[in-house]
Amino acid sequence: MEEQYITFYLDDEEYGIEINKIREIIGYRRFTRVPGVKDIVKGMVNLRGVIFPIFDLRLKFNLPPKEYNKFSVIFVLEIAGRVMGIIVDTTSDVISLSPAEILPTPRLSPSIRTEYIKAVAQQGDRLIILLDLERILDEKELEELDATA
Repeated sequence: MEEQYITFYLDDEEYGIEINKIREIIGYRRFTRVPGVKDIVKGMVNLRGVIFPIFDLRLKFNLPPKEYNKFSVIFVLEIAGRVMGIIVDTTSDVISLSPAEILPTPRLSPSIRTEYIKAVAQQGDRLIILLDLERILDEKELEELDATA
């Protein structure tokens, strides 16, 4: 049975998230900064009366910061029972993946954190890193996000 994913880019790497995990995709908008929180937490937004924190996936993955632009988008999703947003460089596609296209996470160097990589998908020459949203933030980061909302 095929599963649908929405794909996005951070730099030149393509990532995928199960489409049913995403509540909404909104264009980048100004957010209210919260002083004293970790760098990955960019602030909070109010979307139709729901206030939720935003974090930058680039910074979570130790990529260099990038100025937000008209292609930057926010995925509104629920992680561990909390509504939050993640900022990504740009969205790409909605794709359907068959089980044969989803490969287990390869063994990587112990210095590379892979706990939030669910699998790797391959469609032709295209490799897509599939993320496990439930494992993307550790407990300390979730507490920090809670403090902003």
